[in-house]
Amino acid sequence: MDPIEKAAEEILRVLMAEHWARFYYAVEQDGVVYVNVPDDVLATMRETHPLLADFVTGLNGQPIDMESSQRAVGEFVFRTFEGGTFPAGTVAKTFDSKEFARLVRLFSVWLSGHEAEFDAEVMPFALWESLFTAWRADPAVQRFNDSLKGSGNPAPPSGETIH
Repeated sequence: MDPIEKAAEEILRVLMAEHWARFYYAVEQDGVVYVNVPDDVLATMRETHPLLADFVTGLNGQPIDMESSQRAVGEFVFRTFEGGTFPAGTVAKTFDSKEFARLVRLFSVWLSGHEAEFDAEVMPFALWESLFTAWRADPAVQRFNDSLKGSGNPAPPSGETIH
């Protein structure tokens, strides 16, 4: 796996953690939305995903909207990965890469197809990640993924279930 592909996977994990935290633990108070992940949930996350638990802990108690979400992901990724895990310049190249755009598209399709399941019960982040990984291994999803690699940004295959 080349550095951009590896960085795209790692950045996607941070993006997924941010989305998971907002999905389950966003609360509104006086017209402002905050992330409020309970301590026991963070403790469990620390056991399975310590780095992502640090990220989510940083979000906790903070007002959140689309702009602040993107900023939080970007700042964490640059602070954590740039020049250490990945060579200088890799993170910026990854954010602008087709590889990262493809992974974000896959994640978006997965979320859309499973929202009712996610609404039914609060799932730990580790389960979200394993469900997404299993979904990506499905042959129909792999064909869709391959089409994203080859032709840009096609729609999910019609007549073929990728849920």
